[in-house]
Amino acid sequence: MLLAALLLFAAPARADWQDDLTAQLAPILNTKIGDSTKRIPRADQCGNGDGRLCESLVGNTVTDGMRAAYEGIGVEFAITNSGGLRADLTCPDPDISGDFCPSYTSPPFLITRGQSLAVLPFGNIVVTLQVNGAELKQMLENGVSASVNATTGAPSAQGRFPQVSGLCFTYDVNLAAQNRVTGAVRQAADGTCTGPAVDLTSSATYLIAENDFMANGGDGYPNFSARMTSQDIMEEVVADYITANSPIAPKVLGGTDGRITCVDATPGAGPECPTKVASP
Repeated sequence: MLLAALLLFAAPARADWQDDLTAQLAPILNTKIGDSTKRIPRADQCGNGDGRLCESLVGNTVTDGMRAAYEGIGVEFAITNSGGLRADLTCPDPDISGDFCPSYTSPPFLITRGQSLAVLPFGNIVVTLQVNGAELKQMLENGVSASVNATTGAPSAQGRFPQVSGLCFTYDVNLAAQNRVTGAVRQAADGTCTGPAVDLTSSATYLIAENDFMANGGDGYPNFSARMTSQDIMEEVVADYITANSPIAPKVLGGTDGRITCVDATPGAGPECPTKVASP
């Protein structure tokens, strides 16, 4: 009885405290950090609302920001797990009551600090490290290792699914897990997947950016913690990138020209590639 009474007493106090905190944070979280020429949803190009099945606009934006921040020290590629991307990046139009976005008319599509923090709420750090091509392939293999339901062969959305920048890779859905990645190329200056091949053997080395969760073995990624260099808070890196390049214009290329391409030599039989349902 005493506990119940204390909880009833505490509930209004908690609500008042939350309202007060929200009021204090609103001026910061409502601050505009930039615009986008298009809506940037959490959902990916295959219609998965959590963005864990295919390439996504929010994934491209986040990894582009990570790569751009450290190109000056030689970073060539960036990779992040889709499970760490938790919200739409652009503010809703029409407005949703209680969010950290003012009412506005699109386009362009507004991006506030609150939305950036909603996308990346965990306080992760961007880390940089050197990997060889075989280790990079191991990372990509892990990212698509659970992309097929082992029982049904249907596409399977997983938090480990990778979002990448600086490279484009292809995986064969009919091959065994950990052996699906068939090749990768560099992105050209215009963002297209027309650059030279990426050497996915141990004879090549690359400086990459990823998040500290992955570098510590999260989502099954290789544990590279012993060699990582901690850089900056991931959300701040992305927010700065948006501000510096506003209005941003992210895109996902269609067909087999996207950053992540699934191939299936036997459609309709055996494991299946996810189907793109959203226009680029």
